[in-house]
Amino acid sequence: MAIFRQPSRAMPHVRLNARHANLATAVAILLILFNPLGIDLYLPALPQLHSQFHADASASIGAFVFSLGLGQLLFGPLADRIGRRPVALGGLLVYAAASLLASRSGALSGFMLARMLQGLGASASTVCAFTLIRDCYSGHAAARRYSLLNGTLNIVPALAPTLGGLLIRQYGWPSCFQLLAALALAAFAVLAWRMPETRPAAPPRAERIGSADLLRHPELLRYGACSCAALGMILSYVTLAPGVLIARGGMDATTFGLLFGANALLIMAASFASLRLIGRFSLQTLLHCGLSLMALAGLLLLALSGRGEAWHYMGPVAVLSVGFAFTLGPASSLAMAPFSHAAGRAAALLGCSQMLFAAALSAGLAALPVPGEWALAGAALLLSAGCALALRQPGVPAPAGA
Repeated sequence: MAIFRQPSRAMPHVRLNARHANLATAVAILLILFNPLGIDLYLPALPQLHSQFHADASASIGAFVFSLGLGQLLFGPLADRIGRRPVALGGLLVYAAASLLASRSGALSGFMLARMLQGLGASASTVCAFTLIRDCYSGHAAARRYSLLNGTLNIVPALAPTLGGLLIRQYGWPSCFQLLAALALAAFAVLAWRMPETRPAAPPRAERIGSADLLRHPELLRYGACSCAALGMILSYVTLAPGVLIARGGMDATTFGLLFGANALLIMAASFASLRLIGRFSLQTLLHCGLSLMALAGLLLLALSGRGEAWHYMGPVAVLSVGFAFTLGPASSLAMAPFSHAAGRAAALLGCSQMLFAAALSAGLAALPVPGEWALAGAALLLSAGCALALRQPGVPAPAGA
């Protein structure tokens, strides 16, 4: 059931009725898109960037992701202090400026700096997107909207590389970043006109939850661990896929791209399918189902390893992707549920942990001296089992203000 709150005294002109809550959901969807766009749109430009800078520019992906993760620790508390609207609008301006700077970079060092600034702008958008949902909804209603965000996110990996390739062929690699700047400025104009402020009134000082309590909160820890594990396994599949399918399997780049896009569409479809199941089943039931599917994917990867056909990897990955879609929405909702007055900080900790854990896990699995299928299978089995055990641990009373 949706929960609508009165805004703080700092924003007396906004009333969070159903219309504003639906508008906040649309705003969250718009804001979250700048995260994957910053990665996927320019992927086809990496060979041109290599020629331009006479160096490997793929490290710019890591720079963006690193900044995206850590930046949330800055913008989450700021959104709790001054509001969601100024943080989101400021992040879009930083994103637009950094995109223009990237399009005009003549050296790799300047390009890397621009990518880090771009990730910083995306971190403000990302943390505000999740915070807006928590401000307006709770329970099943929140889980549905987190699943909606996840499904929308996967439209970008399916379509953005193709669009980026078309832009690069016609106008060169700077056009990708010029388009990102234009999109950020257009979003800024729309949100400056229509974005509602959803920050709730500050609770009495005695009821405020401290940062130490937030870090120890069992719901954030156990359900946050599930969301971290799910995202880590998906990013690991993406990281390991070129080695398994192209380097060892001999697949051409076009076929690889089609399979990559098809799996992104599968995640989107599974996320939207989970929307219909939320409410019919408890969030914990859907979460356990998602973890079980990811464990099943690990078993299939082991059973089918060593075969030459693409399906020996992409078949289990499809099961893993459905499990990911069933896990992330409920886990995010349950992790954020206790924090009505600290939603910005909770979203920041959750988002930062997800990004850093996923980056570390994918890099660690890629470095292992074993086939990629084995590495991903081991991670799927261990992480799914670990999360299932964590969910069986008894909870403790929530701290004051939660």
